[in-house]
Amino acid sequence: MALPLVLACSTALAAGCGSGRDSVVVRERFEAVQVPHRIAGTTSGAGQVVRNDCTISAVYEVHEATGTAFLAQSELVHLRLRVPRTGTAYELECLGPLVAELPADASKVEATTQDFSGGRHRSVSVRTQVASVRLAGRLVRPAPRRQLVVVEWPRRPASEYNDYRLELSFRLPKAPLVRERLVYTASIACGGSSYLQPMLPATNDLGFVNAFAVPPNGRPFDFVLPRLATGISSHAEATRTLTCAR
Repeated sequence: MALPLVLACSTALAAGCGSGRDSVVVRERFEAVQVPHRIAGTTSGAGQVVRNDCTISAVYEVHEATGTAFLAQSELVHLRLRVPRTGTAYELECLGPLVAELPADASKVEATTQDFSGGRHRSVSVRTQVASVRLAGRLVRPAPRRQLVVVEWPRRPASEYNDYRLELSFRLPKAPLVRERLVYTASIACGGSSYLQPMLPATNDLGFVNAFAVPPNGRPFDFVLPRLATGISSHAEATRTLTCAR
């Protein structure tokens, strides 16, 4: 189990298993790395800066000459939203949806969660073939022959937010290599506008590329997130300055 406000693991596993001569099922398991923390209200003055601090953490498997070790890293992200007008409604939620860019011919895209305690499975909302998403300062559309998929993390009470893993599954025509892009986000709303702020990785795009050969016979594929801190440091901090109109 994780310490308060720190999640214990961020490794995602992708497993491919043959499901016919012409197709394959890919399953990816993600463990939540963001602590849910929501700030909402209405500004009381012009130019007010709304603040929310978000915690992200990850554990990495490191292979050294002496053997395998585990490196735990965390990052504290300071979100700072400047609101120009008095009486403007705002909301900053650290736990935004997971956004992935998958092959356009991915079908039967589904997501479920599995509790660590008890093993209960629950369905999670997934939107496929999304035309575009607003990431930070720009509207992002899928690349040719790709599709955007938006997965909503479940809302759990504080005692259970890290007590589950998420599994994303989809079916693909058989191919030697599968590529996807992925980004973890925070949700920002201000007045009549809303957008997603990339949190991991810290870019204004869809983030890092996961390219892998689909493992035969259901063997797992280890999906490792980008480092949160440089080198072997255990902690990092960053500030994201946000604007109200995007």
